Amino acid sequence: MSGTSPQPSSRLARDSLIVGAATILSRLLGFARDVMIARLLGTGPVADAFLAALRLPNLVRRVLGEGGLNAPFVPLYLAIKSERGEEAAQRFASTAVSQLTLLLIILIALGEVFAPWVVLGIAGGFSDEPATLKLAAIYTRWMLPFVVLTTLASLLAAILNAERRFTMASLAPALTNLVLILTLLMALMTGEEPEEGAGELALAMSFAGLLHLLFMLTALSSSSAGLPRPNLRWSPDMTRLIRTGGATLLAASAAQLVLLVSTQIASTEPGSVSALYYADRVFQLPLSFFGVAMGTVVLSAMAGEQSQAGHDALLGRALALGLALAIPAATALFVLAEPIVSVLFENGQFGVADRERTAAALAAFACGLPFALAAKVFGQVYFVRRQPRLPLIAGLVAVIVAALVGFLLLGWRDAAMIGALAASLAFIAQMGLMGVHLLRAGLWRPRWTDARTILAILLATALMVLVLNVAIGPFLPALNPSEPALRRAGALMLLCSTGAAIYAVAGFLFGAFDAVLPPRLLRLRGASVRTPRS
Repeated sequence: MSGTSPQPSSRLARDSLIVGAATILSRLLGFARDVMIARLLGTGPVADAFLAALRLPNLVRRVLGEGGLNAPFVPLYLAIKSERGEEAAQRFASTAVSQLTLLLIILIALGEVFAPWVVLGIAGGFSDEPATLKLAAIYTRWMLPFVVLTTLASLLAAILNAERRFTMASLAPALTNLVLILTLLMALMTGEEPEEGAGELALAMSFAGLLHLLFMLTALSSSSAGLPRPNLRWSPDMTRLIRTGGATLLAASAAQLVLLVSTQIASTEPGSVSALYYADRVFQLPLSFFGVAMGTVVLSAMAGEQSQAGHDALLGRALALGLALAIPAATALFVLAEPIVSVLFENGQFGVADRERTAAALAAFACGLPFALAAKVFGQVYFVRRQPRLPLIAGLVAVIVAALVGFLLLGWRDAAMIGALAASLAFIAQMGLMGVHLLRAGLWRPRWTDARTILAILLATALMVLVLNVAIGPFLPALNPSEPALRRAGALMLLCSTGAAIYAVAGFLFGAFDAVLPPRLLRLRGASVRTPRS
């Protein structure tokens, strides 16, 4: 059978770990940033305005900066390199960067002019709150340069990912959070008012985008691809990129579009945009670690794999690895939603009512985490084949599902919780459509070992939940908001570590990690290793 042999499990796990660890670093810095934002802004009108304006930069950063540009760009770049050589691939990359720069300048100029309408497209409920809308428009204008700078940096990162240089591209987004943390520290130390502090944060966002771009230019200059050269001449390769790239990028953006719908739902109730944002930030930590790693590494691996058996093996391993982490993480977020939110955010302007509202939204988000990750992995099969039609349809269905849930349930419970629940149901619909089509079209033939692994994951997670329900009682006094912050944080870490340790041991014994464990560890448990045939 033609094609290369399947990539070893250890290589997939190693590259995924590199990308995931870099993403975790960015997310942990993001946690520190959001804790300080909650302390500085709370969940009032200024917080709603700033966090609504922040949705657009976050959308761009998550979609493009965390692998979204890989889907349309990497397979075509590697195909050109394979067919016509490295020089042709470099010429294509230079043209793509130049054309994207010109397009972005035009779009951002329009955004600066029509900033209030941009805000209403994100949080339509602000139409009844003119003061909040005005603030959000100001913050949006100050953050729009970030969109240009980080988008260009993301395209440079896609070039590095195509060359399988994941580390530098993955570390760069952490710069944004470092700049914002330093800005927040200054604002908190000087006792600035929320409105003034939010304005400084908006300006710091654009400065962080500039640092991101400079970082990626430095990394690319030392790679074999080299720096792109200005080239506005259109080429057939650009036509190929646009033909499939637009649909691919829109399909890869589906999860973020769903979250925009959630923000629209939350914007109908004062304070809910902020609560939804804080819950989303906690939700994004595990989703980014698994989803970004899977989306970046699996796409590059599949682009170099020609055999169906190789694709099946890669997809099965990626799904098993992702679910082995996502299912227990989602369960822990659901069970421990309130203490997690309390320890992370309950301070300063963030009070008891804010904690309860944010925890409810986090629990609703947790229900959709495994499905969001599975949809991310399934989408790579279509993107590597440059067939984005089905992921695009699934993404549009997900957006419609989120909107319908919001329309039908709004008013039943808190708007932030309804927005998060709408997102989770949308992720379930998106994953279901793609998974069913993969099976019916013969693009994926699951192996019995994959099903056995998922069953082992569920069993190990159930045992973890039983232990957490018993263990949480003794920790409750230390988790009380009146206790010192360090004691509360230590209690939460110990509780989470207990659950993680139980899951790790049970998962190893039940076989939840067989897809990625080295053979010597499998032999320790007396397990046999089956090597996929190419």
